[in-house]
Amino acid sequence: MLIRYAMLVGAAAAAIWGAVNLGASNAGMMVVDAGQGVPQTNLSLWVLGLIAAFIALSLGRFVIFGLPSMMDDWYRDNKSWLVLAGGGALIYGVFYLM
Repeated sequence: MLIRYAMLVGAAAAAIWGAVNLGASNAGMMVVDAGQGVPQTNLSLWVLGLIAAFIALSLGRFVIFGLPSMMDDWYRDNKSWLVLAGGGALIYGVFYLM
C-alpha cells in the first residue's frame, strides 16, 4: 500500500516538474488573446496539470479516509510499547525534575 502512494507522489512530482519546465521553456507561446481557448501548444501543459490535480485529489482522499484506519491498526498493534514509553517518559521526568 505504501508503494502505491509513493508511486502516486512520484507521478505528481513528475507531472508538476514537466509542467514547470514546459512553461519555462515555452514562455513566449503562452501569451494568447482572451477568448482564443486552449491553443494546441499548451495542450500538454493542461494535460500535465490535470494529471497532477487528479493525483493530488487521490492522495487527499487517502489521507482523509485511509490514514485514520491505518493509524488505528498501528496503535492497536503497538499499544503496550506506547504505554511503556509513556511510563518511562513520566519516570524520567520525575527524576529529572527532582
